[in-house]
Amino acid sequence: MAHLKKNTRGAVPGLAVHFERKTDHHTNKDIDVSKTYLNQDLMTDGSDMLSRFNERLNDVYCMKRDDVKALATWIVTLPEELTEAPYEQQSAFFEATTNFLNGRYGQENAVAAVVHYDETTPHLHYAFVPVVFDDKKTRYKVSAKEVLTRHDLQTFHEDLDQDLKKGLPFYEKGILNNKTLPFENVAEIKKYNDQFNALKDELADVEENIRAKQAVLKITDQALTEVDLAEKQIDDFKQDLSKNLFGKTVLKPDDLDRFKSVLATMKKATLQSQNETEELKQTLRQVKAQLAAVQEDYQKLKAAHQTLQADQREKQKMDYMMRDMLKNDYGVDKLSFTDVEARYVLYKLDHEELTKNKKTAQSWLKTLTTAREDPDTKIAPSRLDWGIEQVKALINRIIELTRDIFKGPSL
Repeated sequence: MAHLKKNTRGAVPGLAVHFERKTDHHTNKDIDVSKTYLNQDLMTDGSDMLSRFNERLNDVYCMKRDDVKALATWIVTLPEELTEAPYEQQSAFFEATTNFLNGRYGQENAVAAVVHYDETTPHLHYAFVPVVFDDKKTRYKVSAKEVLTRHDLQTFHEDLDQDLKKGLPFYEKGILNNKTLPFENVAEIKKYNDQFNALKDELADVEENIRAKQAVLKITDQALTEVDLAEKQIDDFKQDLSKNLFGKTVLKPDDLDRFKSVLATMKKATLQSQNETEELKQTLRQVKAQLAAVQEDYQKLKAAHQTLQADQREKQKMDYMMRDMLKNDYGVDKLSFTDVEARYVLYKLDHEELTKNKKTAQSWLKTLTTAREDPDTKIAPSRLDWGIEQVKALINRIIELTRDIFKGPSL
């Protein structure tokens, strides 16, 4: 979620080139230059990262050594729960994170706060000079060791998480437990993943068992051939004994029959081993068939997820276009989240896309009422009043309908 790095002075120019996209020749293959225009610089003083860095170093004491860690950088990645969120919520998350970092390390020490939307996952690069006050020499100095202590790093994520939860109403799960994937079929995909892995393990066990049985079968097949040959030799030997009128028999025919019985038992055991091996082969075929079915379902879900992601990207592009139009054509720099939610409800009412769920209708009423009480709303009060009355009437209809259903037919 968040990653810290301490940098020497020599690394700063290269970091500035990357953060501020000062080149079109990127070594990072994940950068999509067609989306670079979406990136945000949250420091709007008209300066640049390198100038701010040099200016801050001129104001404080810093040892003249090449190995001094004169710049610290945090990379804060957008939580997975906000991956599919509207641009406004994502932007609000990064702005709130920047405010937290400014408060923790001192806004006067910040030299860069850039949000990159042109890579795989949106993320914030926050760079600052780690400065503390030297009580002995009564001056400010650069000391990453004293600023970024073990305690600071141990409490960072929890402090950031709590701060964001206080300031962002849409931020609920938190950065410490945001392991959910950004698509609706996650539960099914996890189920198939678990089943897929279990079947692979079972298949490996079955194959190993079959290999062992086949090794035994190879030996028993050879023994079976020898048993068949011995049986034939015994029959011939008994026949020869019955024709011998003068010689004495060393073995009685009954003894030979018992020996033949032993050999027959060996043959039976070999045949049983063959049957068990055939049963294992049948089990193997069944497991492979189940595995193929799971793989097919998994691929379908994966394709559905890719389609959902593609649709979301298209919606995100449209969102960026609309915001660009509002900003450059109509001078609207910011649209509050309250107004966005309220306009969504009004759109539903305008197009008669009415809900039949009482809880949903009540949330609509709360949204419109909140917008009506907001002094900074851009929605006309009369339009909000109309929407509130419409939703109240809708709630009454839902209540009446529910009452009639539970009342049942009259007797």
